[in-house]
Amino acid sequence: MSKSYSITEAKNHFTELIGALEHESVIQITRRGKPVAVLLSPGGYEHLQKGKIDFWEAYLAFRKRLDLAGLDLDIDKIYADVRDRSPGGR
Repeated sequence: MSKSYSITEAKNHFTELIGALEHESVIQITRRGKPVAVLLSPGGYEHLQKGKIDFWEAYLAFRKRLDLAGLDLDIDKIYADVRDRSPGGR
């Protein structure tokens, strides 16, 4: 369970909170009893980031898994009604 501090407590004891992150992986900051922020230890942050890939890598992996050519999609038919081809008026 993470420790919890109000914004005022966190502001007044910021140095101590940073030191506490050596023993705690998460410290919660609250406003009027409701969580508004979290301080993470480096280990806690690394744990959250582990295994994440950026959008482009995820997109390329998706394309590799899915054979779009084998789906027999008619792009012209799919997008036929998407664009209004009438001339613009005033």
